Amino acid sequence: MKKRNCNKNCKMNFAAKYLHFFRCITLVLVISTNSILAQNTKSLPNKTSKISFKDSIDGAFDISEFLLEPEGFLPVPIIITEPALGYGGGLAALFLTPQKKEYDIPVPPNISGIIGLGTSNKTWMAALFHFHVWGPDKIRYFGMIAKPNINIKYYGNNNDFLSKNPVEFNLDAWYLLQRVNVRIAKTNLFLGGSYIYFKGNTKFDPFPNNPIFEKLLADLNGKSTISMIRPMANFDSRDNIFTPINGINSGIEFSYNATWLGADNTYHQINPYFIGYKKITENISSAIRFDGNFMFGDAPFYAKPFINLRGVPAMKYQSDNTMLIETEWKFNVYNRWSLNFFTGTGKAFQSFNEFNPAIWVYNYGLGFRYTLSKLFGIDAGIDFAWSNNKDFAFTIVFGSAWNR
Repeated sequence: MKKRNCNKNCKMNFAAKYLHFFRCITLVLVISTNSILAQNTKSLPNKTSKISFKDSIDGAFDISEFLLEPEGFLPVPIIITEPALGYGGGLAALFLTPQKKEYDIPVPPNISGIIGLGTSNKTWMAALFHFHVWGPDKIRYFGMIAKPNINIKYYGNNNDFLSKNPVEFNLDAWYLLQRVNVRIAKTNLFLGGSYIYFKGNTKFDPFPNNPIFEKLLADLNGKSTISMIRPMANFDSRDNIFTPINGINSGIEFSYNATWLGADNTYHQINPYFIGYKKITENISSAIRFDGNFMFGDAPFYAKPFINLRGVPAMKYQSDNTMLIETEWKFNVYNRWSLNFFTGTGKAFQSFNEFNPAIWVYNYGLGFRYTLSKLFGIDAGIDFAWSNNKDFAFTIVFGSAWNR
């Protein structure tokens, strides 16, 4: 892969990290709102006045009764294990309103809420959000506005020196997301789009005893703006949105960032993805994931895609294009407990002519899961992952590690 010096274009790299962070937080909320809370409650047992966290059959810890017929206030804990941000957590306070009209199909409740979170390196964020459904689960809306203040390390844009001597900086920003998805007839196909606005002000720590990098990093200080529309198509036939056993979640997103929308630069990006789940035997299931990102035009500094695999540091392998594939195998070992084994590989490359010279990035690891709710099919656990150069990370997983 070609080496590139760190210049103003490096802004693309560290801002991509911010967007990835916000996307992860947004996914937590969307997964919560679109989740098994949408199950048809007519087939579920009646909710009792006293909630029990013990399963009536096996006597194990279970949260099914707590999730039945959601209404009112629901706290959702957030746990952060991203080393680049420091370990920490927070809370999403959800206020749920069931649909007033009854439908023949399960329909999620409308949900509003607030978020507060912080980490050990003094990163923090506060946010407001709302999820709304119209008709018999025909139109889904999700909106969010957030105020983040992030402290993070910058490893450079394929720069040998900065990759080994990262420098810290602060981002004080505003983030806005508006998204609408429409179900096509009674199928599993959704069409829709989103609008993303991100405005941040970055400030690097001084870089002592190196005037060259001191000047380069000083040039990166200042404001940057994203204003992006993102049409999308998604086919989702998963049997469970939290911990699927069978089904497909596949689609394509087209991102268009433009100066006429208020952005700093004009570019576009195509993101096809495929996630498939298959039950092999009663105690064994498998899954496979493909993800590609292809960028064209005058891309802003913060929009470069990077290899996103468990155990691979975010933004470490980054370029105009990325392709990756990952597989996961789940083995039930005892009652509610199971073991997960996973591995994957991918490349980040500037053009297809440079695909072969680009380094193969890989990951491998294992984890465990505990079934928190048998009724709704929700697993949770921890994954331990390794990658190139003995990089290591652990991730707390609620549901599937590949939710998007």
